[in-house]
Amino acid sequence: MRRIVGLVLAVALMATCSVYAADPVYIGAMGAITGGSAISGEQASQGLILAEEDINAAGGVLGRPVKIIMEDSRGLPTGGVTAARKLIFQDNVVGIIGCHQSTVVMAIEPLIRQEGVICMAKGSADMITAAGNPWIVRVREYDTLAASAKVRHALDKGYTRFAIFHNTDQFGEGGRQNLIDALARHGLEPVAVEAHNTGDKDFTAQLLNIRRADPEVLIVWTHGDEHALICRQVAQLLPDVQYYGSMAITQWSSIQMAEGTSEGAYTTSPYSYLNPDPDVQAFVKRHQERFGRPPETFTVLYYDSAMMLAEAIRRAGTTDRAKVLEELKKIKGWKGVSGIEYSFDERGEAFNELFICRIENQQPVIIEKVSVN
Repeated sequence: MRRIVGLVLAVALMATCSVYAADPVYIGAMGAITGGSAISGEQASQGLILAEEDINAAGGVLGRPVKIIMEDSRGLPTGGVTAARKLIFQDNVVGIIGCHQSTVVMAIEPLIRQEGVICMAKGSADMITAAGNPWIVRVREYDTLAASAKVRHALDKGYTRFAIFHNTDQFGEGGRQNLIDALARHGLEPVAVEAHNTGDKDFTAQLLNIRRADPEVLIVWTHGDEHALICRQVAQLLPDVQYYGSMAITQWSSIQMAEGTSEGAYTTSPYSYLNPDPDVQAFVKRHQERFGRPPETFTVLYYDSAMMLAEAIRRAGTTDRAKVLEELKKIKGWKGVSGIEYSFDERGEAFNELFICRIENQQPVIIEKVSVN
């Protein structure tokens, strides 16, 4: 996949460079192209391919073409640091889009701060913006928002007995605490809390413990592959419990792997390819024709980030990172192909709304849009 992405980006750049006299403006990106989260990295790469094409078709920035360089973080802190150092010191990028793993973002945070490089993070852990690094902004829903929206939606449906099943990584541990805090704001405690590790295949012991607690709702905070396997086992062991998943459950790959057992599950998500918004559907059609499948969440989030960063460079009139960051943080009401309008707040968060989705006929159907306020 890395060779294919690199070849496509190289061909696209060759097609555009002939009309430019100046050297390219380099934008960096990172994600897990290999490893357990490689599906997300592939999705991100596809969004960046289309973004580079669109930016250059519109004249590039500052009279120069844009070249987006994506490095493989492998979804690991050490891989992220290696990727970031290459992008910063060898490629001299204006900014870095990614990573989609919170642990990776936190691993590169000191380097980002030290070198003064823009980072448009895709991890959802609250600690990313809580770290107070002025060079980091986030273009993804954050965990507090997602947890509050899930709990509030379930309460509105009349449920009061909640169980939590979470991954033991930074993403999952953060989600667990945010869910507990969200329940506490309504005077509730979970009836059961269980955990699993990334890569686990058998969740029988944890689900049996949850079943003994007799919950009405099971909120699962984990990644796509685990979601699919958990859905299959929940269908057998907890068939009458309402399932709420993290954003990954809406992914096409996760839905397919679940083999129909995610049907009826709810989640919060910043995107659904079924959104009837004309801009969303135009992008879905283009992506479907190019890659043979609808774009996923990380596809549109990386695409939108690249487009906003290019716009910030145009507004700044320079590639000076501090001036570009200043213009980036001024962006308000930016309409992306995700269907969300991005507005950066004082913490660097671009999201103040997201969708409640339900899996219906093995597709993520938008039920409603909820706001942070």
